[in-house]
Amino acid sequence: MINIIPAILAKTSEEFEKLFRTVEPHVDRVHLDVCDGDFVPTKTISGYEELVKIETKVKFDVHLMVSRPEDQMYFWYKTKADRFLIHAETDRGHRNLIGQIHLNGRQVGLVLNPETRAEKIVEFLDDIDFVQFMTVNPGFYGSEFMESVIGKISEFHNQYPSMPIFVDGGVNPETARRLAAIGVTTFVVGSYVLDSENVGKAIEELRSISNNE
Repeated sequence: MINIIPAILAKTSEEFEKLFRTVEPHVDRVHLDVCDGDFVPTKTISGYEELVKIETKVKFDVHLMVSRPEDQMYFWYKTKADRFLIHAETDRGHRNLIGQIHLNGRQVGLVLNPETRAEKIVEFLDDIDFVQFMTVNPGFYGSEFMESVIGKISEFHNQYPSMPIFVDGGVNPETARRLAAIGVTTFVVGSYVLDSENVGKAIEELRSISNNE
C-alpha cells in the first residue's frame, strides 16, 4: 500500500497553522520540515513549540534538516511526533542517536541527499525503520525532480528489498508512477498538494496513480 504524506515547511507559526489545517481533513499523517538555516539555507519554525500546542489526531513525521539533530531531541520527545528523519550527512554519532530515539518509543529513518551514496548508511540498516531519498536539493518547495536519483533508488531496493523507501521532492503523478514501480512505498509531497486548488483531490490522485488503480 502506497502512503501519501503532505510536507509542511513554514517560517512562522501562523503559516504552519494555515498549511496544517488545509491538509488535516485529508490525511492521518503530516511531514514537518524543520530547517536551521545552516544545514540548508532556509530557516523555519522550531516545530516542537508548535506541536506541543496543537490539538489534532493527525500523527507527525519530523524531518530534521539541521546540522546538529542531537541537540534538539530533548524538546521533540515532549511532542506527539512519533517518527524522525535524520540526514546521513550530519553523522556525528548516529548509532547513539538512533538508539536514543527508539528508547523514547519513536521510529527513525535516515535521509540521503541526491549526491550522497547509499553506501553511507549500510552500516545502520539493521537499526533504522526506513530510508528516505531526497529527489530534490532539500529545504525548498517546488524544486525540480532530479532524474539522477532514480537509479540509486532502484539499485538500493534491489539490494535491500525489505527496507521501506520514502521519497521526498518533486512528486507528481508522473514521478509517483515511476517511483512506485521501483519500490518506493511512501511519498512526501509538498507543492503538488499544497499549491492545488483541491488538496483532497490531489492526494487521492497521487494515491490512486501510485497504487496503479
